Amino acid sequence: MAAFRMNLVNRIAGLCLAALLALIAVGCGGASSANPGAAAAKTQIKIGDAPADSVLAFELKITSISLSQQGGGSVNVLSTPAEIELSHLAGMVEPLAVANAPSGTYTGASVSVSNVEVTYIPSGSSTPVEKQFALSATITVPFNPAITLGSSASVLNFDVNLAQSLSFDAGGNVTSVNPVFSVSNSSVAPQAEQEDDDGKIDGLVGMVSTVTPANGNTPASFAITSQSGSPAQAFSVSSTTEFGDGLAQFADLKVGMMIKVDATTQTDGSLLAKEVELLEANDGEEADGIVTATTGNPATSLSLLVQDDLGNASANQVGTSISVNVGNATFKSPLTDSDFSNLLQGLPFTPKFDNTTIAAGQRVEVNGASATPMQGSLVANEVKLQGQALTGTVAAPAAGSTASFVLLLDANSAFVKLTGISSLNVYEVSATQLKGIASVAQGAQVRVRGLLLFDGTNYQFVAARITQP
Repeated sequence: MAAFRMNLVNRIAGLCLAALLALIAVGCGGASSANPGAAAAKTQIKIGDAPADSVLAFELKITSISLSQQGGGSVNVLSTPAEIELSHLAGMVEPLAVANAPSGTYTGASVSVSNVEVTYIPSGSSTPVEKQFALSATITVPFNPAITLGSSASVLNFDVNLAQSLSFDAGGNVTSVNPVFSVSNSSVAPQAEQEDDDGKIDGLVGMVSTVTPANGNTPASFAITSQSGSPAQAFSVSSTTEFGDGLAQFADLKVGMMIKVDATTQTDGSLLAKEVELLEANDGEEADGIVTATTGNPATSLSLLVQDDLGNASANQVGTSISVNVGNATFKSPLTDSDFSNLLQGLPFTPKFDNTTIAAGQRVEVNGASATPMQGSLVANEVKLQGQALTGTVAAPAAGSTASFVLLLDANSAFVKLTGISSLNVYEVSATQLKGIASVAQGAQVRVRGLLLFDGTNYQFVAARITQP
């Protein structure tokens, strides 16, 4: 796996020049045969997936993306290779790049991909299996209907349909990969109403590459190179930008820091940082993924199937299992997390996440305490519950005034294979969003994204978003 993806810290230096050149190229329209007189508006390029619940990790290297213009010609919107883990997105999208795409009509895209790595659980097993596939392909993605980009900022969302991209044998083993993409576009929504597919950016992690103080009417800004290796992205800062977890103000930002950024898109397509948090000062480890097993009650250690890692690790751990010592770790309650606090109000139970309620199947983030590189293990000083998604069939309404429905899970779901649980209560609360559906109907196939909680006996799922699969 290390042959396919360098560790972020070791890779940053080699990417800096390439990222700078890529930004210059994109700012000039990239490798384009567009009419040089055509107006160019900022277009966000985002990537996401329609998940396959049997897959725990799917890492794909995208080497380039270009848009095909009606009447001929193309516009390069991604020229710096980016390596993306898609399973953790589960119906969400995250940014790849910001391009200046000339106004006009586009009939399709060409996406060049290579080096796929898949981690899944075969039928009749609870043990993850990792497979690597060496691809070198350019995939043509037709736009039907054609997409028109105007003079205002917009978002192009590239979705990878994992269920259609993978072939399985009778034993539930992945036998081949043929990535299937679909593309949608939207105008940038008003900042207070933005979601991930129309301008909002949640939890983009990367290393600070530049810090630029305010100069006259030009606001202060910074840029980060994300852990995927995609081109550096710049964020402006305003009086409303919040700093936390070791950062008190803009002046505390330094080149080389690892940070997490929440942002919105402004009307001109530029990005405005809403919240900036320090993750580490290059002296620790962080990994997130799916808990596959726990030891002890209260838990003293756990096995984590890594979906994302960063820090001083000597080798990429994505798609592999690591042992995490949590005996002395602090468990952060989701009630104190601004991303989840509104979601967890008014439930008929008290949400809890600690060393007595962490369980297999949950997606968590662990932060290490030392600079010792991960070699299949990590000593954690903090554990946080993360959002995740599950797909299934809506059954009878669940008991209780707030419980909305029972979700029957597919037998091939990795969650079912890890836990033996084939159904769970899904709670639809006032903060739950319905996207693409008017209501949740009995017998319907739905995907729920939110928080998976465990009370020591039963799993409960609080939905932030409910969509069609």
